[in-house]
Amino acid sequence: MKNCWFRNTPLGIFVHWGVYSAIGRGEWVLNQERMPLAEYDSHIPEFTAEKYDPEEWAAEAKNAGAEYMVLTAKHHDGFCLFRTETTHRNAFEQGPKRDLVRLFAEACRKHGLKVGFYFSPPDWTQPAYNDGPEKDPAAWKKYVDGLQTQLRELMSNYGKVDLLWYDRSCNLSGKDTLTAENMRSAELNAMVRSLQPGILINDRSGLPEDFHTAEQNMRAPEDPERMWEGCITMNRHWGCFPADPYYKTPFEILMTMSGVASAGGHLMLNVGPDAGGRMNRQEISVLRAIGEWMKVNSESLRGTKRITLSGGTYGCASQKDDCVYLYIHWPHSGGRIVIPECKERFAEARLLRGNLPLQMNFDGNRLILSGLPLPSKGDLPVVKLLRKHHA
Repeated sequence: MKNCWFRNTPLGIFVHWGVYSAIGRGEWVLNQERMPLAEYDSHIPEFTAEKYDPEEWAAEAKNAGAEYMVLTAKHHDGFCLFRTETTHRNAFEQGPKRDLVRLFAEACRKHGLKVGFYFSPPDWTQPAYNDGPEKDPAAWKKYVDGLQTQLRELMSNYGKVDLLWYDRSCNLSGKDTLTAENMRSAELNAMVRSLQPGILINDRSGLPEDFHTAEQNMRAPEDPERMWEGCITMNRHWGCFPADPYYKTPFEILMTMSGVASAGGHLMLNVGPDAGGRMNRQEISVLRAIGEWMKVNSESLRGTKRITLSGGTYGCASQKDDCVYLYIHWPHSGGRIVIPECKERFAEARLLRGNLPLQMNFDGNRLILSGLPLPSKGDLPVVKLLRKHHA
């Protein structure tokens, strides 16, 4: 099935990169500062991509344990990182003067990563979008026709595309003018699927499509069987913002990853390269720390499902096939944790790191595990409970 890879992937990497990266005040700077378009576009020559090495990105993503990457092919500023006939505001004609999307897709495939494109139907530079569909229906139709052309280009010119990540936004008047009907989402998505039959599409075109997305708040879908992805920033911004040094620690990110897995989803973690195309040292450091953890524990994030097992005071849990995973956020003193309201009698308990066997004792419906080593600071141990003995 086409969705198997997404359900079983442990991690994705989001890349927010564009003209806003040269300005360095986040991806919403055009909107938030009500910057005149001429002033914004004066920064296009600074968006050089001179250090752009998508193979380096892909290698860092792969080493972190990720299995797909998503690049902002077009954000709300309307500037396209790909060659397009719809606007001269694109990286092939201006700034880098290269098709950045093509290089990205090629690098992902070379390193065994699935290819994802972020595409924003909202475009703050388009009067029709800011005015809404009622003011000038002909202009609105032309606007949506342009979206279809851009999507056709993305789906036709870059080989196999595994994932399409739509986004939403308010316009410059603070209104979300797009609906599934006036955006002709069913028509757009049918066209996308005709060109990329195996593609997965998120739920931000106004239609449910293949998977649910949660941004920063990690709210899981109500349907426990629905595929979903939570996406978070490393600091407080998606796009490059050097004045924001407030990065999450690897432990905080691992806590979020395990929490999402306990609700049957997985995480997509963002990086925001600079105008030259470089990830910063902090981003690389976080990715490498996560990669070390993933070498031992990634199985606990693949294809997990929710379980009605209390996290008690230790953390949270998920299940898969004939085992249950306990994500130990807060190890108890003395190498001991307690799982309350545990009616299931497990056969074995092992720490994933080192495959260390743990002692199990049942006190009524309380499962008490002993023998956990004290973790090093910043580590997040995972315990595997087996429902039957393994040879």
